[in-house]
Amino acid sequence: MTVDMLLLSAILMGAVFLFALEVFPVDKVSALVLSALVAFRLISPEQAIAGFGNPATVTVACMLALSYGIQTTGVLNYLANKFVDLARESEFRLLVSIILAVGLLSAFINNTAAVALFLPLTMTAAREHDLDPSKLLMPMSFAAMFAGTCTLIGSSTNLLVYSLAMEHLNWSIGMFEFTQVGLLFFAAGTFYLLVIGRHLVPSRRTSDSLTEEYHLRHFVTELILRDDSPLIGKSIAETNFREKYGLEVIEILRDKTRLLPTAVGTKLQDNDILLVQGPPQALLQIQDSHGVTIKALTLQDQDLEDENIVLVEAFISPTSRLVDSTVKEVNFRQTFKANTLAIRSHGRTIRQKIGTIRLEHGDSLLILTSREQLNVLRQSPDFLVLEEVRRSVLRKDKLFYGAAIFLGIILLVSFNLLSIVEAAVIGTGLMLLTGCLRLHDLYSHLPWQIIVMLACLIPVGSAMENTGLANLIATRLVAELDVWGPVAVLSGVYLLTSTLTSVMTNNATAILMIPISLSTAQHLQVNPQPFVMAVLFAASASFMTPIGYQTNLFIFGPGGYKFTDFLKVGAPLNLLFWILASVLIPLFWPF
Repeated sequence: MTVDMLLLSAILMGAVFLFALEVFPVDKVSALVLSALVAFRLISPEQAIAGFGNPATVTVACMLALSYGIQTTGVLNYLANKFVDLARESEFRLLVSIILAVGLLSAFINNTAAVALFLPLTMTAAREHDLDPSKLLMPMSFAAMFAGTCTLIGSSTNLLVYSLAMEHLNWSIGMFEFTQVGLLFFAAGTFYLLVIGRHLVPSRRTSDSLTEEYHLRHFVTELILRDDSPLIGKSIAETNFREKYGLEVIEILRDKTRLLPTAVGTKLQDNDILLVQGPPQALLQIQDSHGVTIKALTLQDQDLEDENIVLVEAFISPTSRLVDSTVKEVNFRQTFKANTLAIRSHGRTIRQKIGTIRLEHGDSLLILTSREQLNVLRQSPDFLVLEEVRRSVLRKDKLFYGAAIFLGIILLVSFNLLSIVEAAVIGTGLMLLTGCLRLHDLYSHLPWQIIVMLACLIPVGSAMENTGLANLIATRLVAELDVWGPVAVLSGVYLLTSTLTSVMTNNATAILMIPISLSTAQHLQVNPQPFVMAVLFAASASFMTPIGYQTNLFIFGPGGYKFTDFLKVGAPLNLLFWILASVLIPLFWPF
């Protein structure tokens, strides 16, 4: 093994470590990987920037824009609501409807967008009929994942593999090239979820009350201002409660009126009651010096709400700009005119020092805000507000244009009249021209994290070829499995890809494995297409961890799941798909 191979191996192992532990967001890790490749001269400057102009990056960006464009017309919301309304009374019927509806949409729009659309609908339907949302959300995510393998535009991974196959093999994968296998995967996955998986999915619902669900009942205290309090006449900011004592004022009770600390010009008065979060030591410290009386409070939702103020749960959306920022850094209270009372991240509920917690996709925030400001939060690309179904600004007058453009793209690519890259770029331009998309939408609603990650990681493939590492790994793989024949080697490629996807992102794994799969086929002197398909399907079928696929990460918080829940439900499904792929792929793409 050469020095360059050792360097590249160290960089890749470091990336896997950072991806697995989620030390940094995936786009930051990707940028660090690109920087390291350039610094150690494992790629040329031209190769370093090639990812930003790569057809995969452009196509994924345009298809994500098209997915959002068709979503704003309201046609997807209409279809989603109809499916959910068909089976609201029964958990089983509702689960069937959700799997089929998410599957249908995920085959033609980005599956993360499909899950984001169905998440509030599913949560609302579950609560209306006293069903546990956690029994529905994990199957919904899994269905979106395996349905994404039914068409070329079903997931960003498919488009990435298409671009890499075009670059290395001059193989233009068709719109429905792998639909037959994808439908078999979808049928098998649906059968597993309905017959076995739904019994393995745990029930994680604790309460219908948000204060109880976030264990907030005993973490809020009432401070009553005495007549001699030096706080009288001051604003909340002037009290320095947060900076000096680590106390967070949630709400001000004045007679029968509730005021938010963000209200402009609000000055404290005698007998005001402050609802405060913070450590007991700090409360005792200010009791005498600030002229307040401490009163313990067993909190309920109605203790915080009235006709003007509402307690809601909001989730960090796939397109949120708040990722990798803290509540304090974004000045949440002033920016959004709302108070964050607690954060749930990776199954942990955090109630103290929440201003220091770095937000991630799928984190849930317990927010207290005015009803007027709630409407602003609903329209923000940073949140999904799930207390009520998200009311997006729909442009129903553009429905015909949006549907015609989207269907036109599918038909043009299906009949090989345009490549997927050409169709995606033209379609985005038409969406902008007809008003289905606005420039503001492109900047605020696209998941730039995915686009930056792709642009930064695509040069990894060049580095693996430049150093010979892909060839070395392929040689070892063939040496171990060739005695059992090419099917065994193909099965090994699928298993390795699926395992890596469990600890890395799906796109990062595909970029890493395509050069290895192509070198493997070259060593065996067989058709490389089945190996490319093995990577495509395996990278989109990692059900064992919440970090392997963005849809899993997205439902992790809302479902209240633990890491082991994915392992228990997803491991058998991974095994089933591994066996299916080993049998079906050689039949449809012979060696």
